[in-house]
Amino acid sequence: MKKNVKNVAYIQDPDLLTQEQIKKYMPCVKNLTSFNPIEIYKFIVCCNKCYKITNFCLNINSGVLRPVTNLIEKNRNLDKCIFISTRSTANKIRATAPKNIYFALSSLDVVISDYTNINPFTVMTIVSDSRTAYYDQIYETGPKPAYRISELTVEKVNEFVDNGNGIDLLIALSDDTGDLKEFEELNKILLDPACKYVNFASFMTLELSVIPIITKLKNKLAGIYGVASNVSINGLIESYPGINPYTLYQNCAIQLVNSYFIWSFYIKNTIVFNRFNTDLIKTKKTLPANFQFLSTSRHALDSVDEIY
Repeated sequence: MKKNVKNVAYIQDPDLLTQEQIKKYMPCVKNLTSFNPIEIYKFIVCCNKCYKITNFCLNINSGVLRPVTNLIEKNRNLDKCIFISTRSTANKIRATAPKNIYFALSSLDVVISDYTNINPFTVMTIVSDSRTAYYDQIYETGPKPAYRISELTVEKVNEFVDNGNGIDLLIALSDDTGDLKEFEELNKILLDPACKYVNFASFMTLELSVIPIITKLKNKLAGIYGVASNVSINGLIESYPGINPYTLYQNCAIQLVNSYFIWSFYIKNTIVFNRFNTDLIKTKKTLPANFQFLSTSRHALDSVDEIY
């Protein structure tokens, strides 16, 4: 391995950590920012072949992770490498992931478990038009009625209000590559004077970029919440200014990258896990000492605009 290059590489979706943050919080680490599965795979192969890197932190979404894991599984030279995903939650991805790919956050079915087996027209599900395993799972298993954002209208929201209790909205929209049009379309509908809905909205996996948009809903709705996966390990939020405090996925990635030399300990103690030791996680009674972010916890955003 070349001097000063650590035995770990970091790969992320665009619009997460900046290059300045990566250099500051993860020094001397090979890194790549990309949505392209082929580019990511080639980067992994190069890091392993040229720098002898065997530990890879994959802070990438489910839609990108699936083709990447398929390529990894076919390359026998990568069998001894360890991959830890810190962003993907879709159950379908975990069900087929190779043995050397682990996950550092709770699966999507756990995250939305509080929303299952409830009466129709109590909670409405609003999902991105993006067709990935993550959004498809929420659309298929979330509360009913369920709509893709392009299907949603003021009339359908009012029907939801008129036909039941209508107490909450479970919302999972996309902000890929910084495009916030789905959030803007939601605001247009909910803030329409003809829209009757005034109760709560719960947003899945919030990114900082969307906060200014959804904060506008506070003028009409009773409350806005963030819903996110449980992360396995994280550092103090105050130590990482500018890092998203609502999901902690980036925070978790930073901790894992900087502690790559004890990943075997994390695996042995099911702090990170895959489909081969998922049952251990479900019955695990203890949590890491620095565990802070509860699975399916709902964080009110009443003061979120203060950070801007």
